[in-house]
Amino acid sequence: MADEKKPKIDLKARLGKNAAGGVTPPPPGTGAIPTPAGASPPATSTGQFNAVAAPVPTPAAPKAVGLPVPPGIPVGPPPAFKGSAMPLDPSNPLAAAMAQHTNTTRPAAAPPQPQRIEMDELSIQEARKGARKQGLLAGVVFGVVLGLVGYIAGGSLETNKGRQQSVQHAKSLAEDVGKSKEQLKKLADALDKGRQALGQRQFPETLAKDLGGINVDFDGSKLAGVRFSGFSTETSTGLIEYISSVQSTNDHKNALVGLVTRLQKPITEALKNPDKAPPINFVVLINKDSAKNPYGVLAPLQKPFELSSGMPVEITATDPISKQNVTAPKLASLDKPGAAYVDPRSIEAACPSATTGQIGQLVSQLAHILTEIRGEQAAAGDMVTDPKPGLLDKADRLVVGLNRVQ
Repeated sequence: MADEKKPKIDLKARLGKNAAGGVTPPPPGTGAIPTPAGASPPATSTGQFNAVAAPVPTPAAPKAVGLPVPPGIPVGPPPAFKGSAMPLDPSNPLAAAMAQHTNTTRPAAAPPQPQRIEMDELSIQEARKGARKQGLLAGVVFGVVLGLVGYIAGGSLETNKGRQQSVQHAKSLAEDVGKSKEQLKKLADALDKGRQALGQRQFPETLAKDLGGINVDFDGSKLAGVRFSGFSTETSTGLIEYISSVQSTNDHKNALVGLVTRLQKPITEALKNPDKAPPINFVVLINKDSAKNPYGVLAPLQKPFELSSGMPVEITATDPISKQNVTAPKLASLDKPGAAYVDPRSIEAACPSATTGQIGQLVSQLAHILTEIRGEQAAAGDMVTDPKPGLLDKADRLVVGLNRVQ
C-alpha cells in the first residue's frame, strides 16, 4: 500500500483545456454563434478577405463534472455571486479557484507617512520678517485704537475737571470782587467827607491819611491761572473792564493824596479867618495919554496893606508894562495922576489866587473820583443823558455773572 503511487490528476483535462494550451471549443449550439448567411468575411489590414476555415472537429474531451467555462470568461464566480452565502460543490473544478479567490485578502492600505518639508534659511528669515511686520502693524493699530480711546476718555475727564476748576475760580473771583466793593465804599465815604469839609471852608486834615490807608485790591494778578471755560462773554469782558477801572481809581486816589498833602498848609492858613477882609494887593495907576484921555494900568503893590488901617498917601507898585517900580500919590482927582486900590473880590473873581484855585482843583478831584465809584445819575426830567454806572454797580453785576458759572 505504501509503495503504490497516487494517480496523477490531469488539471488541464479537468479544466477543459487541450494539450496545446487552447480552450476546448464548446459543443455545437451552446457557445458558438454561426455566421449569418451572405455576410462577408472580415477583411485584413491589406484590404483582402481571408477565407474562414470551417471548424475542425476535435476529439471529445472526457466528460467533466460541472459547467463548462465559455471562452473569454474569467475563472471565478460572477460578480453577482460575490460574497454569496451559497456554497459551491466541492467536486466542481471552480471550487478550488473560488476558494483561492475568496481566501485571498487585500493588503491593508499603508498609513500616510509623515512628510518633511525642508526650507532654506532665507525663506525662514523672510517668513520671520513677515510675521514680525504683521505683528508690529497689529501692535501699532492696537496702540492707536487704545490711544484714541484713552484720548477721548481723558479729554472727557479733563473737560469735567476743567469745568470744576472754572466753577471754583469763579467763586473765588466773586469773593474777591465782593471784598473790593467794600473797599470802594470806604474810599467813597472818605472822599465825600473831605468834599463836605471843603464846602464848609474847612480843610479835611485827616483826608490824606484816610485815603492812604485804603487800597482797592483787585488787579490783573487775580486772573492768573483762571480757567474761563464756563464763563460767559459778558462776564469775561466785565472782569477785564472792572480791573482796568479799579486800577484807574487807585491811580487817581494816589495822585489826590499827594495833592492834599501839598495844599494842606496854604489852604489851612487861607481858611483860618474866613470873615476877615483880604489885604489890598493891586492898585490902578491913573494917567492921561497924549490925547489927554485918562487910562488905567493894573499894578501889583510892592507892599500889600490892610484897608481897615487906611490907604497910604503914596503907593509903590510895579508897572507891568515897563517892569519898573512906580510911586504914585493917592488918587484925589481924575485930572491928576494917582493910584486907586482894586477891590480884592473883583480880583478873585477875575483872576483867582493860587490858594483859591487849589481849593477848587481839590474839590474837583474829589468829585471826579466819587463819580467813578458811585456813577452818575441823569438829572430829573433829562431824557437824553443816560445814567453812567459806577464801580459799585459793575461789581454787583460781576458777582451775579460769576455765581452763574457752572
